[in-house]
Amino acid sequence: MKYAAAFVAIVLCFAGSYEASLVGEGVISTPDDESGFAVTPDGKTAFFTKTGAATTGDPIQMICVVHSDGKGHWGKPEIAPFSSAKAHDLGPALKPDGSRLYFVSDREKQDLDIWYVDRVGEGWSDAHLLPGPVNSTANEYGVSVAANGTLYFASSRKGGNGSFDLYRSKLEDGEYKTVENLGDAVNTKGPELQPAISPDESMLVFTAYGRDDEIIGIHKTYAHGDLYVSLQKDGVFGAARNCGAPVNSGGGESWPGFSSDGSRLFFTSDRGFATYRMTRRLSLAELERGIRSRLNGMGNVWQIDSNVLRR
Repeated sequence: MKYAAAFVAIVLCFAGSYEASLVGEGVISTPDDESGFAVTPDGKTAFFTKTGAATTGDPIQMICVVHSDGKGHWGKPEIAPFSSAKAHDLGPALKPDGSRLYFVSDREKQDLDIWYVDRVGEGWSDAHLLPGPVNSTANEYGVSVAANGTLYFASSRKGGNGSFDLYRSKLEDGEYKTVENLGDAVNTKGPELQPAISPDESMLVFTAYGRDDEIIGIHKTYAHGDLYVSLQKDGVFGAARNCGAPVNSGGGESWPGFSSDGSRLFFTSDRGFATYRMTRRLSLAELERGIRSRLNGMGNVWQIDSNVLRR
């Protein structure tokens, strides 16, 4: 569809020497609503979330698994064996060595909690609930893990700056014993969600809504969400800033995640053929092609060189 192609061209123009590109176009990124992305160190297995259309209730959300030949050719996705249709499962995040996968789910309880599965041979273990103090009686919405095992996560627990804040918990003697709020450089009175930590903990990327510097497309009837980055030095996170184009757009961006070596940033965006105002009136046929295209305004998975975040 020529308008979708033109939109991608605009994105690449903004990128300069860095280009944002769709991941698994037609297989992972489709006209459906996809979000989140986690890939094993060998590049041969990846996980992402598919969200169904909301009709009479909450949309179904399930984690999918897809395999490749390691050269970018993806097979047919399937529902991950640990994902349940009886719950909302979302936000897969792999430990950089690929030995454990974390995700968010409301199975067993009404609130969202962090769960995990461990690698067992060529498969995965049963899902286990991560114990407190990481999980709480509030909602935990998004998780990421550094190479040293430190967990970064979002929570609506009491004592934060806003509705959701970002926290971390360091691995001590094989357990997560304490939880630390990341502080005012990252957290505001608004919601901070879906953190992604680089394997070496030098970069933290997360989703925030309603900030004054959010990039807006045609409409501003509600906060769409942008990605923000905070660089860590000597154990202290600096003031978070908007990632800017080509990571952010006039659409909504969310669910960031790093590759196992930290060289790539994956993220979800609902940018599409109608993110910005059209230069001319469309025919019905053109509108229908846009609505049915991969850039129809539903979520897709994108990737970019993570060095763009250091500019």
